[in-house]
Amino acid sequence: MLQRTFQHIPGVGPWREKDLWSRGIRTWDDFPAAGTGVAISKKTDDIARARIAEAREALERKDLRKLAELIPPREHWRLYPAFQDDAVYFDIETDGKDAQAPTVVSLFDSAGLHVFIQGRNMDALPEAMAERRLWVTFNGSCFDVPVLRDYFGPARFPVPEAHIDLRFVTRRLGIGGGLKEIEAKIGAERPPHLKGVNGYDAVLLWRAYLRRGDVEALRFLVEYNLYDSFQLRTLMDFTYNRGADELNLDVPRVPVFDRGDVLYDVSKIILDLGPTARDLDTLARVRAMEQDS
Repeated sequence: MLQRTFQHIPGVGPWREKDLWSRGIRTWDDFPAAGTGVAISKKTDDIARARIAEAREALERKDLRKLAELIPPREHWRLYPAFQDDAVYFDIETDGKDAQAPTVVSLFDSAGLHVFIQGRNMDALPEAMAERRLWVTFNGSCFDVPVLRDYFGPARFPVPEAHIDLRFVTRRLGIGGGLKEIEAKIGAERPPHLKGVNGYDAVLLWRAYLRRGDVEALRFLVEYNLYDSFQLRTLMDFTYNRGADELNLDVPRVPVFDRGDVLYDVSKIILDLGPTARDLDTLARVRAMEQDS
């Protein structure tokens, strides 16, 4: 896909790129060498050859940051197959207050699932996210990332080399709606007990956990959040393939992730979420208040 991208050339947008493809200039290798023909204009062709050489070198070095700088953000989805192993898919839940703080954050990457919970291990999140160069979210550029950056501070919270926000990519491809609505459209619906659960329910579940030491509420919240993260892998695969289809490009499609591969891990994480000493203290206090009333 990347070798078929020409939008890193100044003055080349979607229309001009398709025009190049239609004239047989379908890859970087097809772009005419100096003195052998004109593809765009004599002046622009010299710039184009320099940009193509720059992008080719960056791809050979697996320099994601440089490629992300060259290619317009709206086309960053094209980076996905080349850097899939460096991707992390993540989602956050918050406490619902004006200055929102993360309560549960789940990451899914090539190493598996990772959960970070306020009061337990949330402080380890920035370092975990810094290990991955490509971030994939749904509306994360508008919500998740700003919340986390405000919470941890810009000095500590990492900046990815590239960030694909699927909310905007799917919209451009004509797949409208929120994450759960889109999941239903592509056949990746959630189990019955999670259908209809939303962000406000996540806030209520967190409050139940804090106020009563209700570990079952926490387990439900973590399960809900885990689906938000690993379902993004399925959506990213589907979206990349749809984008390639829309462009009618002869490039390999990526296998769409089967969530069955991680459901055992989800169950194990949830079952391992036992109460902390603080949870037990909270529960004892609630029980004492109930006996006194």
